[in-house]
Amino acid sequence: MERKVQNFDFVLHLYSSNPTEHACVLILQSKVSWIEKTFHKRDCVQIIPSSREPHRCLPGCQICQQLVRCCCGRLIRQHAYYASGASPSGAENIQESERWTADRHTVKSSTDSFGTINFQCGSHGYKAKFVRLSNDSKVEDILQLMIKEWHMKKPNLLISVHGGMQKFELHPRFKEAFGKGFVKAAVSTGAWIFTGGTNNGVAAHIGDAIKEYASRLTHNICIIGVAPWGIIEGRQDLIGNNVMAPYQTLLSPLSKLHVLNNLHSHFLLVDDGTVGRSGGEMNLRRELESKTSLQQFHATNDRRVPMMALILEGGPKTILTVLEYLQQSPPVPVVVCDGTGRAADLLAYVYKHTESSGLLPDGMESNVISKIKKTFTLNKSEAVHLFQTLMCCMQMKELITVLHIGPDIHQEIDVDLLKALLKGNNISPIDRLHLTLVWDRVDIAKNHIFVRGQQWLTEPLEQAMMDALIMDRVAFVKLLIENGVSMHKFLTLPRLDKLYNVKSDTNSDTLLQLIWEIKKGNIPGQNKITMIDVGLVIEYLMGGVFRSSYTKKNFKAMYKALSQSSSRPAGGTSTHPANEKNLGRVVTKNKTRHTHFIQTAQPYKPKFGLC
Repeated sequence: MERKVQNFDFVLHLYSSNPTEHACVLILQSKVSWIEKTFHKRDCVQIIPSSREPHRCLPGCQICQQLVRCCCGRLIRQHAYYASGASPSGAENIQESERWTADRHTVKSSTDSFGTINFQCGSHGYKAKFVRLSNDSKVEDILQLMIKEWHMKKPNLLISVHGGMQKFELHPRFKEAFGKGFVKAAVSTGAWIFTGGTNNGVAAHIGDAIKEYASRLTHNICIIGVAPWGIIEGRQDLIGNNVMAPYQTLLSPLSKLHVLNNLHSHFLLVDDGTVGRSGGEMNLRRELESKTSLQQFHATNDRRVPMMALILEGGPKTILTVLEYLQQSPPVPVVVCDGTGRAADLLAYVYKHTESSGLLPDGMESNVISKIKKTFTLNKSEAVHLFQTLMCCMQMKELITVLHIGPDIHQEIDVDLLKALLKGNNISPIDRLHLTLVWDRVDIAKNHIFVRGQQWLTEPLEQAMMDALIMDRVAFVKLLIENGVSMHKFLTLPRLDKLYNVKSDTNSDTLLQLIWEIKKGNIPGQNKITMIDVGLVIEYLMGGVFRSSYTKKNFKAMYKALSQSSSRPAGGTSTHPANEKNLGRVVTKNKTRHTHFIQTAQPYKPKFGLC
């Protein structure tokens, strides 16, 4: 069968003798149809010559078809209708004075390129999911594609990497320390990393870091390349519906295009109808990052995904990108890697000399402008404009962190990156604690959140304890106990009920199986485990030589009363999670019942002095 299969009728006919395989192909067809229906490509259909000279040749001139370029970047003969023969002369499609725009001069049709890229490089075969999509695609559809179709795990952090597009070198010590720390931060937090996706400049350095350090880990890193379709070398090899496309990463020295970096896991190839031009993908990338950051990143709370921008090297546009991130609502913290060159070094230099007010000392303005002119080869007016952009960035200096790689080879770059994120977001200590909890970075919580003099309220810490137990963060449970959480007071009946019924916990399946055996098949209603069921399991596991307090008559009566009070509407709030505290008070009102309950939570103490 051919590699690029577009005629699914042929596939269905091929497997029609086997109903099971027929059904599988129907499911595949359904998924493909959703992608084709949802995402589009763009083709230029109106030629506007980019040359300043007017087009005076006769219609159908072969010389013009070979030499004259449209404003979309294609030669006249490279337009789709010339290849199809639909318009041999093309005279009616050529305009002289109109300004070319993607909205007016391109047409959209169903995407014809999606599937899996199989990189043909070296002994290790890297693969990545990809799709060609229009620059006006809905970000909600892209998120659905990434999470539901590509089965990407929802992120706990977004890292958007920006910088130089052309090749640049990094100091070996910086490259080693940064690569190791960056990968550790990405893996420990479950981050999504956004880059330009091509095998040059900053994206290539991120790929090198992944190759060097992620290969030693068992985790998969989601590194998403958002690149213009029109600048990809060998993009014709990617055309096909749901294809497994072999892709060569070798690039001709004379080519002005770019190859994809083989260390990325996913590619969004943005088609704005142009060829050989960058920038048309940036608005879609920014919208996607913003929309993703608004997602709920963990089921236990409604906090949103934190985001940071990382800057290595870069040109004048990189400084403008920094300002755009700082001016977002909410603002995005920016980490600048000093020593990587050009834009990053300029930002670090101005940051170092800027006062707390966001202004430079007297006499330094001309010095900075001279540095800008020398760094980017700009004239004075352009340098002054870029200087003003830099100073606008410094007005939000508290959101910028400059990352220095010192002589200490044991410098923990991952800690520096995450500390910068926590500082930049200007969030409360309890929100910082929840972030480190989700990231499973107890080291950062211990050294940078639970600091001397910090006062903690009991309720937020108890909520953090609940999250730590649900997420199985043993080290955080110990840390919270060390910092004032009393398990004696924390384990109320409502909380125990909630913990035993956490759906994501695989142990609950084992517990349900035990209850099923004990009750001879009478599984709890809606698979809800009660404390009475837990008592029966304890007695069963002890071999019948122990009587659990949870199965005693007075406990059952008290538990039934609590259950009824929790399910009975009272002002419209009794079933809300906030009512958990009220349920705890029901227990404490009755001294006898409270004492009886607390005894069930105490460790067994052997009795001494008995014969």
